[in-house]
Amino acid sequence: MTKEEIINFLPSTYCRIKTSKIHGVGVHAIVPIKQGTNLFPDCSTNLKEIKKISKKEVSRIDDEVKKMMSDFLIESKTHYYMTNSLNNINISYFLNHSPSPNCVWKEDDDCFYSLKDLNIGEELTLDYEDYSVSDLVLNK
Repeated sequence: MTKEEIINFLPSTYCRIKTSKIHGVGVHAIVPIKQGTNLFPDCSTNLKEIKKISKKEVSRIDDEVKKMMSDFLIESKTHYYMTNSLNNINISYFLNHSPSPNCVWKEDDDCFYSLKDLNIGEELTLDYEDYSVSDLVLNK
């Protein structure tokens, strides 16, 4: 991005990472967010690039790295799903799970949207089950 593009994109910054009451750290609104807002417009990836990695393939990797994979990646009982290195994770990876989420992930454009108006300081949450039933995981 150019300097001008960065400056022009700053108004699309809605959230930050901070301590969570749910788990460790989470994503919190820093400005009021309207229902239907694309929360991280610069964080989507090319889902056609997703890689299915069996847990057997990484069984020799250090346990702390495997814990990080479990914490940040789409995971099934037998596989991890990722599009890039753990060193390239973005703010969306810090969304915590809730059975009553206030955000949703849409597979068709790999973006996250608010399900309701969100107040400053409110933690953004997601239902992780959306991943496990997605075509992304089921068809890999």
